[in-house]
Amino acid sequence: MTTTPTDRLLLFAEPNLDLQTRAALGASAYRIAEAGEVLAAVDRINQAGLSGRTYHDEFLALGRRTAAAAEDALRSGRAVSARDAYLRAAKYLSLALFSVIASARPADEPAVFAQMQECWHRAGELFDPPVQRLRIPYGNVGLPAYLLTPGGKPRRRPTVILVNGSDAQSVDLYAFGACAAVERGWNALILEGPGQGSLLFEHEIPFRPDWEHVVRPVIDHLLGSPLVDPDRIALTGWSMCGILAVRAAAFESRIAAVVADPGAVDNWLAWPKIWRDLADNPDQEAVNRHWKEDVVPQLGPAAPLLAKRAEIFGRQFLHDARAGRAPRDFWTLARTIQRFRCDDVAELVTCPALVLGYQDENLIPGQHQRLFDLLGGPKQHIVLTTAQGAGDHCAPMAPQQRNAIVFDWLERTLA
Repeated sequence: MTTTPTDRLLLFAEPNLDLQTRAALGASAYRIAEAGEVLAAVDRINQAGLSGRTYHDEFLALGRRTAAAAEDALRSGRAVSARDAYLRAAKYLSLALFSVIASARPADEPAVFAQMQECWHRAGELFDPPVQRLRIPYGNVGLPAYLLTPGGKPRRRPTVILVNGSDAQSVDLYAFGACAAVERGWNALILEGPGQGSLLFEHEIPFRPDWEHVVRPVIDHLLGSPLVDPDRIALTGWSMCGILAVRAAAFESRIAAVVADPGAVDNWLAWPKIWRDLADNPDQEAVNRHWKEDVVPQLGPAAPLLAKRAEIFGRQFLHDARAGRAPRDFWTLARTIQRFRCDDVAELVTCPALVLGYQDENLIPGQHQRLFDLLGGPKQHIVLTTAQGAGDHCAPMAPQQRNAIVFDWLERTLA
């Protein structure tokens, strides 16, 4: 499903595990990982023989050890050490969560998520000021969200809503946006929407394509807060949600600026063309028979990754993943993914928009220019490069560069 550029750091031969791990290294700039701990784990995994199982087991063990160190520090009254260790534990457990489907116990996915989420919550309690945990009205369960605010006297501030991607967690958005926002005097709201975080792993609620219905109650909530400047609410969509953030901005006029990171227009185009051609057949039974007999047996070690990519799109695919198997109803999966696009509404976006692109983009390649061309309002297009150390999907090794670009643009745009 991906290609690996040859002119950059390579930690693992498997490109998706490599990308996840390089993102952890990059996030050490914001103290949610320690480069030495990550590289020591990489060495142990490679010595044991890289697989989804060895990757999961190593980062699960590292996350648990780090969480135990955090608890020991907290009991001893060392709050800063405890906070930092809880953050790192959450990040390492997120890597274990990414690969749990490839482990010996894929059904442990909710339990691994719960361990990770507990570390993230406990870290947030030790921030100054503490992270505010919110439950924004939405359906029967509400939207979990985390509001990070600068210190000092409370006042109305510009606020950025940070929307995650398809497989990252809230702790990742601390490094890729939230910390940088607070350092610049902004509020940052990290959102768990449908198909993400606890809505996926605890309530089995999948992604929905009409993301404006997710963002709308969030903005309703922010407008009722004395901490939020109602004229300066920005929305950033990370990874797959670069598409959905644009979709939301097309229908929600209270968004003052939007960032697509990276710019993309159609999630289905990120899937292999041979699979897209197979799904074109209107005969559901024939497609699924071909999928089962000819495609799935050839997936090999890639099957857990496919299950991971599919689990966000529906309960049946989530259950397939937790059973350790590739999705069985590929015909339905394909038609679900095809709904996740914004090329049909991008021209309706009238607020200022920033489109980011990345050289050597390996998950959603070649779509940022197309989105930029389609957008109807004021817009800017910036491409980060391998020479800058910021190539590949979402600049995994360069969050400080990425954050500077995003917030410099937001501050100029919303000044």
